[in-house]
This record gives sequence, structure tokens and C-alpha cells, in this order.
Amino acid sequence: MKRKIFTLICILGIWQGFSLLINKEVILPLPLVVLNKMLDLVLQKDFYLAIFSTIIRVIISFVIALILGTILGIFSGLNKKVNDYLSSIISLLQTIPQIAYILILLVWFKSLTALIIIVLLMLIPVFYNNAVNGIKNIQPELKDVINLYHHSFSFNLIHVYIPLIKGYIISAIETCLPLSLKVGVMAEIFVSSSFGIGKQLYLARVQIDMVSIFAWTIWMIIIINAINYLTNLIIKARIK
Repeated sequence: MKRKIFTLICILGIWQGFSLLINKEVILPLPLVVLNKMLDLVLQKDFYLAIFSTIIRVIISFVIALILGTILGIFSGLNKKVNDYLSSIISLLQTIPQIAYILILLVWFKSLTALIIIVLLMLIPVFYNNAVNGIKNIQPELKDVINLYHHSFSFNLIHVYIPLIKGYIISAIETCLPLSLKVGVMAEIFVSSSFGIGKQLYLARVQIDMVSIFAWTIWMIIIINAINYLTNLIIKARIK
């Protein structure tokens, strides 16, 4: 904790020093000016609307990616032929730059649909790969026992495979939660959605308002860390 506080003080000190040296708010505003802007944002209704809009979109994408990626990953881990096909597609998705996704999907779909799909395409590979690795690391003896009981795939999925690879799914969740918010905001900037954190950053950039850009960026960092903290608390509580 002391190291984190010391690091934060150092960052603020360096920021303050460079800001005074440059002496141009349009390039690097003072930390105190940014703090005042952050407090001003809290008093505005649009602040909460932007955060709520972004989080709702991210949650929708996250849940869909969690379900699709995990199910496809489990199925792929159990079937070599399916794995050969899907792994190639997943590898391709991971190599395509994010900006390419955004530009292509903006042509094909409406802004809101494109935004959700962009986040989906970034998250599904993470859930998929973790699920595949989880299935492949199940002990052969356990697989033999599972095969002895001729239950349906849906039964095994819910009652056997998901509990067995729970650790891998949790790891994917911890990775994807902050990633989903960062990708979602980036997509909002390009999509120019009606409301959202990305929209606020876009407007600030157009107006060359570096104070607002810094303020929203710091709020994003706070939100991401808060989500990570709450997620870890929930996971620890569930494990206990």
C-alpha cells in the first residue's frame, strides 16, 4: 500500500513539474485543474448517463462473450475436428487490428450494433482459449468417468465441465472485465454513440479540451479499478 501511495505521489510530482515547465493547459494541464474538472463532472447529470450507457453496453457484450466463448471453447476442447476449425478462426480474430474491426463493422451495421460486436470480437477469443485449455487439462481419469455416464452435452456442460474449469473461467473474467471497458470506450469514440464515456472523450478532443480528456481518463481508471476490486471480492466470496 505504501509503495502504491509513493508511486502515485511520484507520478503527480512529475506531472506537476512537466505541466509547470510547459505552461500550456492545452497540452498538459495542472493536476489540480484536472481534479477540479473531475469534481465538476460529478455534479452533472450527463456524467452519470455517460457512465451508465457505457457500462450497460459493456455488460451486454461481456455476458454474450462469456457464454459463447466458454461453450465454444468447451465443445472445441472435447472435439479435435471442431478445435481445428474454430482455433483457426479464433487465431484470425486475434491477429486483426482493433481499428480494422471498427472501420469494417461501422460500414456493415448501425453504431450500437457495431459497438457491441466490436467488444464481442475482442473478448470471445479470451474466453474460448481459457475454456479450451481448461478442458485439455482435465485429468484423463476424470474424462473416462464422465464418458461412463451417458448424459447429454447440456447436462455435462452445466454440471461437469463448467465446475471443472471454473478456475480458467474466473481467470478469463478477470482479464476481460477491464479489457471490455477499455475496448468499449475506444469503440464509442469511433462510433460516435449518443451517450457514453467515449462520446465525452470524442467531444473533448474535438474541442481540444485536454482538461476534460484527462478528467475522463482518470475517472475511467477509477471505474476499472473499482470493477476489478468488486469482482475479486465476489469471486473470493463465491470460493469460500
